[in-house]
Amino acid sequence: KQVARWTTAAGRRLLVLENAFYRVALWPALGGAIVSYVDRASGIDIIWRNPYGQPPRDRVLDQPVAAGSDLFDVMDGSWYVSLPTGFFPTDYFGAPIGTHGELRALPWTVEPVRRTKTGLAVTLVGRSVRTPLVYRRTLAVGRNDPLLRWTETVENRSAAALPVAWLQHPTFGGPLLEGARLLTPARTVRVFKADDPKALQLKAGYSGRWPFVPERVGGAMRDCSIVPPAGSGKDHSVQLTDFEAGWGCIWNQGRGLGFAMEWELAKFPYAWSWNSAGGIPHYPLWGEGHIITLQPSTSPVGRFADLVKSGELLSVPARGAVSTEMTTGFVHSPAGPWGAKGASS
Repeated sequence: KQVARWTTAAGRRLLVLENAFYRVALWPALGGAIVSYVDRASGIDIIWRNPYGQPPRDRVLDQPVAAGSDLFDVMDGSWYVSLPTGFFPTDYFGAPIGTHGELRALPWTVEPVRRTKTGLAVTLVGRSVRTPLVYRRTLAVGRNDPLLRWTETVENRSAAALPVAWLQHPTFGGPLLEGARLLTPARTVRVFKADDPKALQLKAGYSGRWPFVPERVGGAMRDCSIVPPAGSGKDHSVQLTDFEAGWGCIWNQGRGLGFAMEWELAKFPYAWSWNSAGGIPHYPLWGEGHIITLQPSTSPVGRFADLVKSGELLSVPARGAVSTEMTTGFVHSPAGPWGAKGASS
């Protein structure tokens, strides 16, 4: 049976969606964030929980804001949307926008649950304060469907078309990661050309064949598809592109279980992946964290001004909208439910 219900946990009012296969909890008051995504058969939660974000906060501290603290003050380890400027804080046509955008930090509204012939659907709406953008997320829970089905829409209320860098930001963690790999049919992997290359474990500016990237010190090739063991001190962020198809799976062969997502490749030709296993010794993780992300993105990693110059941004039409669909869920095959080519264990 599919259910939509409200509950309170750690002071948060959460909307819980579930059926026989999964249970998903959303926090509308903080950007509609998904704070847990549980496989009911195994009890495994794929969402990472930040030990330094507990108890969870929904307000930035009354302190100086720098070094991404506008994000890290409230980063409990959830799945949020990054819009309209990608990762870096920037000026968006006069509007100051923080790390990973504004919509992740706003309270979203929840429309009445709709019952359908096959299940239920709920729509959450985020209305930007500093831009004319509105975000609509509809999640469909099927009666006999192991996959959660998403429809995501960005609306532009202004009289001018607006360029955006738009990405999903799921932060994966928990027991599924130990011994797991990231399986995805990307052909190319890149590393951002950082201002301070010494801050990276991988070679800044590198581009080559996925999944191997040279380490900055020593030049050994790191297999970036492997989730390193917790506490190993590894940390890297890479960008994937040239996909054969838009899908990815965090696959654990020992458990015979994975978490997969499929997205619309035409609109999201890139995916960012951050992988950390205690490799950030100082702020904001202080040597903790066992994390991997897979973040479908409309643009490559880059500063917004640079993406404007290079033309690598999605345009939302004046008084128009752009929509996309996505599916997510726990799977029992490394190919996921789509039988995608190129998957292997």
